[in-house]
Amino acid sequence: MPLSKKASLLLCILLLPLFSALAQNDQQTFHTYLNTQLPQYKFIFDNKIKYRLQIIYIRIDRDEANVPHFTQFSFNNNPELFFYCASTVKLPASMLALEKIESLNGQNNPGLTRKSEMVTDSVFYCEHHISKDTSAENGLPSIENYIKKMLLVSDNVAFSRVYEFLTCDYIHTQLAQKGFPTMRMVNKLDAGCMGDTSKIAPPVYFLSPKGDTVYHQPFIQKSKLSLPCPIANAKVGKIHHDNWDRKVPGPKDFSLHNYIPLDNLTGILKELVFMPYLKTQWKLNTDDRHFLLKEMGMLPRESDWPRYSFPTYYDSYKKYLLYGSTVPKIKSDSVRSFNIVGQAYGFLTDCAYIVDVKNKVEFLLAATIYVNESEDVGSGNYQTHKTGLPFLKDLGTAIYKTELLRKKQFPPDLSEFNFYN
Repeated sequence: MPLSKKASLLLCILLLPLFSALAQNDQQTFHTYLNTQLPQYKFIFDNKIKYRLQIIYIRIDRDEANVPHFTQFSFNNNPELFFYCASTVKLPASMLALEKIESLNGQNNPGLTRKSEMVTDSVFYCEHHISKDTSAENGLPSIENYIKKMLLVSDNVAFSRVYEFLTCDYIHTQLAQKGFPTMRMVNKLDAGCMGDTSKIAPPVYFLSPKGDTVYHQPFIQKSKLSLPCPIANAKVGKIHHDNWDRKVPGPKDFSLHNYIPLDNLTGILKELVFMPYLKTQWKLNTDDRHFLLKEMGMLPRESDWPRYSFPTYYDSYKKYLLYGSTVPKIKSDSVRSFNIVGQAYGFLTDCAYIVDVKNKVEFLLAATIYVNESEDVGSGNYQTHKTGLPFLKDLGTAIYKTELLRKKQFPPDLSEFNFYN
């Protein structure tokens, strides 16, 4: 990925006027920068509402004590412009689950950890009795292994089990307390489970290595919170498919679906990455925080348990920015993307903290784009590979190259994020 000396010098000359303007946090100049660096996507920038395009780029400058200072730039960042967040909900869910385990451990439940065996019972429609997990080294389900599967390959079944442990009311009470009152996680991504099934939580048992119950969470019959859609218009498309895959005229109403504004998602990742330096309501211990970051930045082939076979799970399987989910083998040994992605209904989202340990580069970048020219929501016929993924790849590459050339007064110490050597 590093540029040749000749190419670097030419790019630096071309970008010099924009560097100084961006340093002043000039949003309009950021728009100019994007158009200059990505002229092939002028049709997207000129039709930002059609493509529901939103971009947030956070520049990071460290001081002599390695304390980060942030400058944020955005393109069309608008919480009222709906995009379907899809699997990006797995990041806050993972963080909440680890916090809840730690909290319960401190409430007279000694021995309860993220590694504890977790048995999910079934007493109601769309619940599943789960007492085994063949992807785990010991063959048993646990919060730790579920989180690994969510962050490594975006596993929906794992999210469903974690969601049931958290419960709908707990999730939203916690999110509101942490400063995210408009976020919605009202769907547990369990295929075929319609209606209010996410508001019902099955019994969950955590067991000791000897098989004794360490903690029992009882059956919850119904959520108590009222959670209306927080934005005025969550309808998308001109045609949509109903739950029986029948075409229905008119837009799809996402008001009962999950919703995360892009600045909220970026804020959560920022607080996770820079937790030691920020005032935050999250209460993750250092070990849990490092566990999350390591799994987010890991490539599927680097995981021992769960194991993921190549080429089904290739290196860039969930790396849209920089790689466009099209690179079978990532050769760079110094660049890592600690990220969370979402892909559904023609929406593509990636929120990433990108680090180049060797070249002392770091930045936060989040983007979402809607690529559904037919406006047939649920058809599966989207311009994902033709337009969406190439755009995200080129966007991430452009920002990376800019950061690679940017001079910093104090080079960052990024050793904390070097989990893989």
